[in-house]
Amino acid sequence: MAARVARNAAAIALATLLARGFQFGWAVALAALLGAEQYGIWGTIGAILATAAALPEFGMGLVVLREVARQPSEAGRYLTATLAVQPPLAIATHLALIALSLALPYETTFRLLLALAALSLTVDTLGNIGYNQLLAAERMVTTSLVMVVHVSLQIGFSLVALLSGGGLAGVYMATISAGVLRAALHGAALRRIGVVPRLPIELARVRRLFREGWSIALSSFLGYAYQHVDKVLVFTFLGERAAGYLTAAFVIVSGVVELFSVTVFTALFPVMARLAQQSPAALRRAVDQFAFLSLVIGLPLVIGIAALASRLARLFFPSFSGTAGVLEVLIWHAVLAMIGNAYAQMLLVEGQQRLLLWVRALGLAVSLAANLIALPLLGVIGAGVATFAAHVAMLIAFLRVRGMTGAEGRALLSQTLRVIAAGLLMGALAFGLRDWQPILGALLSLLAYGGALIGLRALDSAHWALIRQILSALPLFGERLARLWRPISAP
Repeated sequence: MAARVARNAAAIALATLLARGFQFGWAVALAALLGAEQYGIWGTIGAILATAAALPEFGMGLVVLREVARQPSEAGRYLTATLAVQPPLAIATHLALIALSLALPYETTFRLLLALAALSLTVDTLGNIGYNQLLAAERMVTTSLVMVVHVSLQIGFSLVALLSGGGLAGVYMATISAGVLRAALHGAALRRIGVVPRLPIELARVRRLFREGWSIALSSFLGYAYQHVDKVLVFTFLGERAAGYLTAAFVIVSGVVELFSVTVFTALFPVMARLAQQSPAALRRAVDQFAFLSLVIGLPLVIGIAALASRLARLFFPSFSGTAGVLEVLIWHAVLAMIGNAYAQMLLVEGQQRLLLWVRALGLAVSLAANLIALPLLGVIGAGVATFAAHVAMLIAFLRVRGMTGAEGRALLSQTLRVIAAGLLMGALAFGLRDWQPILGALLSLLAYGGALIGLRALDSAHWALIRQILSALPLFGERLARLWRPISAP
């Protein structure tokens, strides 16, 4: 099972690496083509749509993932139920966004662009229905290929639209067109594996999806809201240019979190759902391991990006003078988000959606309060401070829900402190050398971090074994890499 999980995670991770790489390159190019003000509009509309997308999804995708992973024979019936209710929800959400934009003090151009971009909600809903079904069937290679094709087409269509003088309106039309093709590819893939709608629509199943999905939907809405509320507030209070700086920094930070956290836990979801049913205690131990490894992997990434923030900002967004300061602060929440994602996934597969709802509500409340305090004092950098505060609050809440006590809790705390000690050593070198020899400093600090992890015995044999399993599943060179870990697999 571990090998299959690792292969699935590797397939999605490799596809996501390509897709996110394409998207990152496109985001950089788009910033240069649009300028800070138009880029701020693009980022703000994207933030609104990302938050609103939780409403047509209504938590049903995760319910379908969980149930179809347990009972594959029910896939067609769940497909019928979701097709019957989710597209109408998307249309209703679109209309609600139009009404909201008319009620807020935005310019007509912004309102028209938002109305156009929101057409993608219905198209993406259809694509997501197929995506969730394919994930539940553990067709990770198929979903990965479609992901890469979809992103490639979206970028290609958007580039043609921009070069033709279509502006942001052309970009949104291109996005909608690529989304239609994504939905069609997912539908064709489902038909190939025999998953087709099975009539009639079962009202009892629809009611179950609403009953079990509403708390996930609200939690997801709150989750996206606390991630993106800063962009809307910055756009509203500080203007389009400041929103552009924040969007540029967010592109880098979100790429780190998605690549090293979201993709892995998406691949793990079907197996975690079965494990929750078979052995809840084993599931929690596994989640603790993945959360700890998220800290081990995420901490050096965060330190390195923070130390090189000014150079990264000048490299990718040379005309965005305010991005470096935002990035240096905003990146620090990424490691907390990666750890929190593990425990959020655990609550979902255990069916504890309401607990997750309260954690997300806490995050949104802290983010709103902190932004309202920090933005007038610190400007756009205050958004990074507020985001970090929100993730600290949520991580504390997740750990309280997990409720580790006794020897188990003390052992994890001891290992965590050792990783943090290794991170402090890395940070001292990275920040100390960044103005003199930044590249050499990054390499030396990373080597110091790895050496400190081994010397302090921060990872136990179970962690090394898990790393070996993941490495061994990588295509082409996985087995060779895994053999390098043999001498330290049981420190």
